[in-house]
Amino acid sequence: MKTHIFPITFFLSCTLYLFSGQVASAKTYKLVDESGKTSFSDQVSPDEAKYRRETLSKHGTVVEVTEQEKTKEQQERDRNLERLRKKQEKVIQSQKAHDDALLRTYHTKEEMLAELKTKTQTIEAQRKLIESEVTQQLERLDTKQKNAATFERNAQPIPPNLIEEIKNIQSEIERTKKTIDENLAIQQKLADEYEINIKRFLVLTQSDKSEQNNKVASIEEADALGLFRCENDFECKKAWEIARLFVDTYSTTEPDINTEKLMMHALPTKDSDISLSISKIASRDAEDQLFLDIHCRESSLGKELCASPKTQALRSSFRSYVNERLNNKVPTP
Repeated sequence: MKTHIFPITFFLSCTLYLFSGQVASAKTYKLVDESGKTSFSDQVSPDEAKYRRETLSKHGTVVEVTEQEKTKEQQERDRNLERLRKKQEKVIQSQKAHDDALLRTYHTKEEMLAELKTKTQTIEAQRKLIESEVTQQLERLDTKQKNAATFERNAQPIPPNLIEEIKNIQSEIERTKKTIDENLAIQQKLADEYEINIKRFLVLTQSDKSEQNNKVASIEEADALGLFRCENDFECKKAWEIARLFVDTYSTTEPDINTEKLMMHALPTKDSDISLSISKIASRDAEDQLFLDIHCRESSLGKELCASPKTQALRSSFRSYVNERLNNKVPTP
């Protein structure tokens, strides 16, 4: 009797192949429960699905991370954080548009100073014309007042039309002086704008960075907003300076943008870098808010750094940091 070895061998081979494929494709999960306890399993139960877990390769390296399911409070906080980020992004984009316009318009600081000089001369020439009007008005007023004084010396009543003319000239003088004040304010505003623009132009053109990276890497997971609400303008000005100290202290990159509404350090270039930014945002009740955001490098390690408890604690500490220094509980250098 002939033994049929081939079919049996073929069947066993197929079974072993299928079994080995199942073993090879099995996943290993590293699970962390709400108490921080770590466990390993090849399956994730419905109860465990809400906890943070890492999917490991057969070599034990992390190939995928699934974050813990968020509570309603965390979801609401994330929505608020996203709303603030959108407002901050508008501030950032506005600043970048302004930067691009500066670089397109000017090539040197001297060009900007020459333009300022030309505009200032135009404003000053306008003011001289207005001042000459005041001189003429004062001369007319002096003449009319002398006429009125003559009537008084002669014990005669001052004619009503002369009194009206004097009042009209005095009103004209007040309006003209107001125009001069407005002209001076325009000149000062122009000088202030050019001073800011020149400083920013020098930062942009003298920077060692070879290119401007327009991509902002932001925290994806945060447990606090990093938000300080101002009660009034005076407090907000002081808080802004304190916030500047916070940003300079905890950023590991160099300062980049510094305007009335945005302070930002350069974007991270290393996985260990942290760049902070503070933006001044108007709230729904018209009061200003200072919003802190933290930027890390766009890499797996950078994202891990931004999602770390240390970084979350840094964000959470911002409001108390400002408050303590506003209340002089901690001296501000």
